[in-house]
Amino acid sequence: MQTSFAQALNASPYTRYGIGDISLPLNSAYIGNGGAAVALGNVTGRYDHINLSNPATYALVKRYNPIFNIDIGGKYSQLTTETNTDKNTIAGLKNFSLLLPISNHTGFVFGLSPFSTTGYSINTNQGDSITYRYDGKGSINRAFIGLGHQIINKGDSVRLSIGTNVNYLFGTLDKRRSVEFDDISFFNTKIVEKSIIRGFTYDAGLHYYQKLNSKWSYQFGATLNLGRSITGYRDLYAYTYSLSTNGVGEFPKDTVNQFTDTEGTFYIPRGTSFGLALTFDNRFVISGQYEFRNWQDYKESFDGIETNPTELRQSAKAVIGFEYTPMNGAVHVNSNPMKLSTYRIGFHTGKTPYFLENTQLKQYGISFGVSIPLINSRTASSVNLGFDLGKMGTTNNGLIEDNYFKFNLGFSLAPNSRFDRWFKKRLYN
Repeated sequence: MQTSFAQALNASPYTRYGIGDISLPLNSAYIGNGGAAVALGNVTGRYDHINLSNPATYALVKRYNPIFNIDIGGKYSQLTTETNTDKNTIAGLKNFSLLLPISNHTGFVFGLSPFSTTGYSINTNQGDSITYRYDGKGSINRAFIGLGHQIINKGDSVRLSIGTNVNYLFGTLDKRRSVEFDDISFFNTKIVEKSIIRGFTYDAGLHYYQKLNSKWSYQFGATLNLGRSITGYRDLYAYTYSLSTNGVGEFPKDTVNQFTDTEGTFYIPRGTSFGLALTFDNRFVISGQYEFRNWQDYKESFDGIETNPTELRQSAKAVIGFEYTPMNGAVHVNSNPMKLSTYRIGFHTGKTPYFLENTQLKQYGISFGVSIPLINSRTASSVNLGFDLGKMGTTNNGLIEDNYFKFNLGFSLAPNSRFDRWFKKRLYN
């Protein structure tokens, strides 16, 4: 058996299963520590990032100091089988979000980010006579609003926050699969699916901070992505056809199955994450995180038929990340930006949702990044860079290995509490 593939929107052939590759709700500042962000809140006084990983952290905001984040990113992949290699690169907008302080204890967020992406083109040959083709593209987007509130606030000693997100998922997935014979006297078969997804999902989060002494503090965070069925609409066209003598044109023969605008459901399974972070002198941070999602519960129901892909299993991921800020203090125009920058490195390993050829595919990698404050602008704004170098899958048993390099660039725009407070009523004009 031989497999080949072409450049795809997502650059991952495994996105043909389920609803594609799930995108983590992270801004570029947290890519560098491996994504170990669930336990990290703005507790050092910088107030310069939005942590989309945990809605409870929205509450750790300073009044009159909103934060705007925008991120772009890309991925370079080298996809390898036992016989073939393909390289491709994708890039695009990752997310944008705005955090508005309602009070010193409550923050409100809204934004837009990708939820999942699909993109692949795979040809698998069985002997010299049969070719299996799989093609797909599309994405599901996530528009969200969130609210975080501190239910306990004892100044710098203890803070307990809760939060929630309401997500509206929308997008379109196009998938095609066909079986073609080299013998032109045989009829080939093709199935064309178009799925439109519209519906709401919900997240909940908790964050706890405690100062142990003048140097040490710790944070704990946890989130729950509630499982939910969302509405979908599907067009399906299955037919037989023959190919022209040059193998390019199709001549349809018979319709095997067809339906249009059929309403159904996609069940998005429940997911959980929790993390712990330890901070020393507001300069050194070590954070760990574990997350999992029950993708074996994913299912689709259309035209009275429920499908539960056997290729999906529970995913799990463990992350450890480190941060270091040489001089963590008030931003001043005469400060050295390199000393005020935050440097990050992280490591991650885990099991992907994909179970193929009696193998659950694994993924691991190393990440690194930096946040550089824009001190000359007299704001708390920063430029954030994050990179992730990793490997997913294997070439054993005819599978595909993805060696990738992800790159992310983000901007966090926020006023400085000393120079420019927004939404504050002035006594004098």
